[in-house]
Amino acid sequence: MVSREGQKIGSIKTFIERLENLSLDKPSDAVFYFRGHSDHAEFKLEPSIYREKEWVKNEHRMFREIIMKCPNDFIGAKTAFEKLVKMQHYSLPTRLLDLTENPLAALFFAVSSQPDKDAEVLIFKVSKKEVKYYDSDTVSILSNIAKRPPEFDITQIKGKSKETFNGETQITYLLHEIKEEKPYFEPVIVAKDLESVICVKPKLDNPRIIRQDGAFFIFGINNKKTIPASIPETYRVTTESYRLIINKSGKNKIVGQLATLGINEASMFPEIDSVSKYIKQKLKKELTKASSGRKKPRR
Repeated sequence: MVSREGQKIGSIKTFIERLENLSLDKPSDAVFYFRGHSDHAEFKLEPSIYREKEWVKNEHRMFREIIMKCPNDFIGAKTAFEKLVKMQHYSLPTRLLDLTENPLAALFFAVSSQPDKDAEVLIFKVSKKEVKYYDSDTVSILSNIAKRPPEFDITQIKGKSKETFNGETQITYLLHEIKEEKPYFEPVIVAKDLESVICVKPKLDNPRIIRQDGAFFIFGINNKKTIPASIPETYRVTTESYRLIINKSGKNKIVGQLATLGINEASMFPEIDSVSKYIKQKLKKELTKASSGRKKPRR
């Protein structure tokens, strides 16, 4: 089902009108987050580590391999969460899902690729009390799941008493990982924390996160490590009856409109390689346009 209006979005103007119709007046006790994806029909609301079975089965290996091979890139990353953010930055599959507080940034990500697919922007509303910061103990618990092998499974032990649960071998290993980054961490984990999805505000120590107004959902597990936890339905603002679908035929137009507002690949990805790529593409378009606009000489 598409939106109540029965038509897909084809411009920034209609996108903003739809946002206004959703009455996103910012309540004092909640924060709105947005996520854009380029193919609304195929996208699953899951982090990249769960998009291929072999990735989640080897998450613990990938986590260690990239640090082993690129140690200098992780010198400043003291916690598992900070390391996951860095891995996400370099496109390694992780249990993080990118969010932004800027709806136009989400729109950019929706329209900037797959021109033959309709896109979508999702909206989430999270209570301020439930938004965690990068140094949260719950964030440490979920982040360190990345280091556990694929056999990590709490199905048979989550109903046990707190003391018995935390004495189980699987949990003691996880506690060991957490205490390596937080020696003061109280050696108690609650099963429901392992099965949660929480919104996290990272350190603003990355130009890309700053430009994108970035935040993350970090995913726990659904009993087994190989199955992700689910985002609470209470977080969802856009539903099946009212989805912000962007028409594939309008993608290029919206890309151009966003560029006039200073939202483009160079501004969203301020690293020099991305900026260089954007400059080359922009110049190529300008030259093509100029060439096609020249009048052919009369014969």
